[in-house]
Amino acid sequence: MDSSGFITPPPGLVPPRHDTDTHTERVPPRTPLPVFRPPSPLSTPVPTPATPVWLLSLPTGARVPIDGALLVGRNPVRFDRWSDAELLAVADPARSVSKTHAVFEAQGDVVRVTDLHSTNGVTLLDASGAESALPAGAAITLGAGSVVKLGEFRLQILSA
Repeated sequence: MDSSGFITPPPGLVPPRHDTDTHTERVPPRTPLPVFRPPSPLSTPVPTPATPVWLLSLPTGARVPIDGALLVGRNPVRFDRWSDAELLAVADPARSVSKTHAVFEAQGDVVRVTDLHSTNGVTLLDASGAESALPAGAAITLGAGSVVKLGEFRLQILSA
């Protein structure tokens, strides 16, 4: 180290320079570096298959989504294979709806309803208004617009 605080290499370690003249040259300008531009979004988005959103329309006008299994009754409880189902308690002044009356299950393009051995049964209404009773414990596939009665409590299946 010299007196100025710089470290000086031992003699012969650094080769002598021969370009110590005062001649200045202009360096050519550098070519600019490429700029990253993110790809533009597709002009038309790729459509994804739409899964219908199923709704259960109540006589009050309320609409309840059916996401998976939905147990319906005056005071429904989860059990057996529906231990993780959603619960929908309905107010039935006629008391024709059982405590846990039926289960509605969204399955892609359809909804299935199963009568859970209710006292007053599950009845399906067709477009003409004719009624057909669902056997206790049986399930049936429904589509949008289907009308179901739990006892005397009327519900409609809607697709959003």
